[in-house]
Parts: sequence; C-alpha cells; structure tokens
Amino acid sequence: MKLLKLDNEELTNAITSGDIYIQIGSRKFMLFEVDEISQSGLYEVTDSEEEMLLLDAMNADNPSLSKQEVLEQLARRSRQ
Repeated sequence: MKLLKLDNEELTNAITSGDIYIQIGSRKFMLFEVDEISQSGLYEVTDSEEEMLLLDAMNADNPSLSKQEVLEQLARRSRQ
C-alpha cells in the first residue's frame, strides 16, 4: 500500500466534515482514518467501533451505482 499525500482545500474540507463517503467524478469512496500502516501494507483494525462500521459496510448492500444512476446510464446509452 502506497501512501499518497494530497494537499487540496476542497478535499481537506470534505474529509474533515465528518461524512464517511466522498465522490470524485462518478466514483464513490468510503473514508476511514488510520493511525499507522504496518510494513506489510495491510491495515489492522484495532478499534471495535471501527471494526463494526467496516463489517456493516462490507456486509450491507453497497452497489457502486444507485438504481437511478444505472437507469440514467442506460438511458444515455440508448440515445447514442
């Protein structure tokens, strides 16, 4: 896992706003803060609340696109 440092005011504001998802273009990302990254590059969950939130997110129905977004994309394709 490679550390990527970003210095962008809009991104910083989005991350510090408390929201857990951000959207960049058409892609959505879940945010979570890490205190440290091991040499293996694997992230180890040590906080029980964070573990619960991550497990809930992984086990929930998390389509990459909403039903409306899929319908809009299909409509655009049929017009082309």
